[in-house]
Amino acid sequence: MALLFIFQGVGGLNAQEDGFDIDFTSELKSLIDSLDVTLSENNKFVDAKRTRIRDLRHSLGNARDIEQQYWFLHDLYEEYRVFDSDSAIYYTNKCTEIADELGRRSWLDEMNIHRTYLYAATGLLDEAQKSIDKIDVDNLSSVLQIPYYQNLLFLNTHRDSYVGKVSRTLPYTEKTYKVLSDLSAQIPPSDPSYPWFFGWRSLNDVDSAANAIASVKKIVDESDGDTPRAAMNAWILSRLYERVDDNENKLKYLILSAISDIRSCNKEIASLQEVAHLLYRNGDLEHANAYINYCIQCANDYKSRVRVGKLADMQLHISQAYNDRIRSQAHKINLALWSVVIILLGLAAAVVFIFVQMKKLRRSRERLNYSNEQLRKHIEELNNTRSQLEEANMKLATMYDDVKEDARSLSQRNNAKEKYIADIFGICSDYISKLDDFRKSIYRMIVAKRFDDVRELTKTPELPHGEVKELYNNFDRIFLKVYPGFVDDFNALLRPEERIKLKKGELLNTELRIYALVRLGINDSVRISKFLHCSVQTVYNTRQRTRNKSDIPKDKFAETVQTLGKPSF
Repeated sequence: MALLFIFQGVGGLNAQEDGFDIDFTSELKSLIDSLDVTLSENNKFVDAKRTRIRDLRHSLGNARDIEQQYWFLHDLYEEYRVFDSDSAIYYTNKCTEIADELGRRSWLDEMNIHRTYLYAATGLLDEAQKSIDKIDVDNLSSVLQIPYYQNLLFLNTHRDSYVGKVSRTLPYTEKTYKVLSDLSAQIPPSDPSYPWFFGWRSLNDVDSAANAIASVKKIVDESDGDTPRAAMNAWILSRLYERVDDNENKLKYLILSAISDIRSCNKEIASLQEVAHLLYRNGDLEHANAYINYCIQCANDYKSRVRVGKLADMQLHISQAYNDRIRSQAHKINLALWSVVIILLGLAAAVVFIFVQMKKLRRSRERLNYSNEQLRKHIEELNNTRSQLEEANMKLATMYDDVKEDARSLSQRNNAKEKYIADIFGICSDYISKLDDFRKSIYRMIVAKRFDDVRELTKTPELPHGEVKELYNNFDRIFLKVYPGFVDDFNALLRPEERIKLKKGELLNTELRIYALVRLGINDSVRISKFLHCSVQTVYNTRQRTRNKSDIPKDKFAETVQTLGKPSF
């Protein structure tokens, strides 16, 4: 089925047309950006089109019989239909030769319908009329009835547009409306062309257009945007919005239609031309110029003679608008230059004013020198007062040194207390080590069956483990007496969910005990492991795990711990 794309000539190019105003929302700006991206990728879509054509030509060369040749030629026509009018006409003629040879009347009629579309699209309206007149409508097959009326409508709307019989408020003549009515009666709602003709017919009045928008919009929003059908439906929806004076949505769906045209390599493109016109009327000359240049290239490629003339006329208006803008900018530059001249004159007046003021300033300086002499005498008096203040400051400094010495002495006492705690803990640890050595000695005696010696040496059944536990308890108790707030201060260094919760009856746990030793200045993991009678790896792993619970940098954590816990003395 021939896809119908009714050409509507762009109206006058006066940027001041009445009744036109568009609010460029973020959605419209985004769509224009998408259109720019699609245009930049045009070569990719054209390459894909040429690849399909090349494959079809290869298949044509391998066709088994003349009928299969016909269908490959038919497919080539479909590929060229909106891509290259000369090639499309060539393949319709080749199909006509085969149809005539095989005596297929329906094929001949179909080719005449296709030629009607191609001639009308390229502006050869008389040739298009001759092609449509060759068809015997009364004997036309039912399959071709809808394509026939579609292309008849296509031809009529082009003819109406070229002779200036249509306008924005009256989209078609009575003759065209009759063809449209006949066609609408034949197209069932299930036909893919139905939304297009339903929307087209609804342009007859504003109420019909408003009622048709919802149905057509649903189809457009749900359709694949890469097909000529999607471009057609988006275009007719833009016309419906134009009929109800909704310029924002009109431009939106014209842009979507143009994107679909570019993606489907449609060079018989009307949507982008209208987009360029609307942007031109809103002062966006850069986009308008780029889009018109693309449309002119497409029209030249497609051999659309009339469209080239209309596009050239629009390009001329855009160029004139550029020139107007340049003249306006030149006028603004002249105003700016005059402003600079005025500013320079003002600066010259300011220089004269400053020169006069400098003379006054010299006289003021002489008076100021006299005042300075008087001020010098007062400064001498102030110097005497300052000497007295310096003597008082020396006394205060002496008092400050005394206080500082007292503070140093107090700090030394605190250090002595902390060292005392550490020494006590070291002694206890050494004692436990000796007990462990004692246990090992007894074990060796038992292995050597020196039971008498064991009986002499052993006086108590308690093992060093009990001593270690007692050592921990004594250390915890003594340390917390010296630093009662250590646990809370240490928890404050950790993230809330990682804070340590002691068990009932527990003063410190292993994790806190390790960092209690760090607080006392014992930062070496080997010494800590000896004090706590555990492996160095255990101390290392515990310290690393604890540092990971804090947001404090790891290299600063131990240093921070050494400042925790205000001593109780």
